[in-house]
Amino acid sequence: MPRKQVSNDSKGVKPSEFKAKHNKAPLIDQIPSTSSASSSRSIDDIPDAEKLRLIDQTGLLQKVKKREAELAKEKGSPTEGKQQQIDEKTTELPTSTSEYIWQAIFLSIPFGFLVGTFDVTVKVQYSEPWTYMDLILKSIKSAPVLAPFIYLTNRYRASKSTQTLMFLASSLIGSLLMYTLRHSPSMGQMMRAPGLATVWIYFIVQLDLIPATVSLIVVAIYWYYGLRD
Repeated sequence: MPRKQVSNDSKGVKPSEFKAKHNKAPLIDQIPSTSSASSSRSIDDIPDAEKLRLIDQTGLLQKVKKREAELAKEKGSPTEGKQQQIDEKTTELPTSTSEYIWQAIFLSIPFGFLVGTFDVTVKVQYSEPWTYMDLILKSIKSAPVLAPFIYLTNRYRASKSTQTLMFLASSLIGSLLMYTLRHSPSMGQMMRAPGLATVWIYFIVQLDLIPATVSLIVVAIYWYYGLRD
């Protein structure tokens, strides 16, 4: 009997060909969802004015505006920052008398030690004996004398009249110190140098930048043109 011809479809699928095929998505997933489409169409059909009204009712828009205002306030503009600094300066509490007293006490300690140091320097220059106890005693004795002077000048140093007086005094004392160092070789006269040098340095420290610089220039001119041989 003649053999029946077997078609290719009836032979089956080879394993290699079966692996190469891709699984197709289920048909149910290919059916469009009418509910999602209708909901999206319903949302798009709402006018913009109605959307804004709904957002306004929920309070989200007010919260966003409030947060933006807080961020802008924290960041601040340059003019606002400058105005805030001016307000802080104007509202700054004045320094009390007790604070000025403590400042005078604390400032008198280093300047009293400076007097003792200059005193030892003069003694060394004239080969006079000195000890560390002499340095300490000189510093302790000088500090109480300087404290009232420092209190008055430090308390009113911001006023223009005090700045003017300190400028004139620093120029005069600096010139007198230069004259003493130049034309007073005796030790008795040189003993004035520690006090003059300490007061001159204190005035320079308390003066503003421009008056202090001008005072130093005046003393330098006096030393260069008036005392130089």
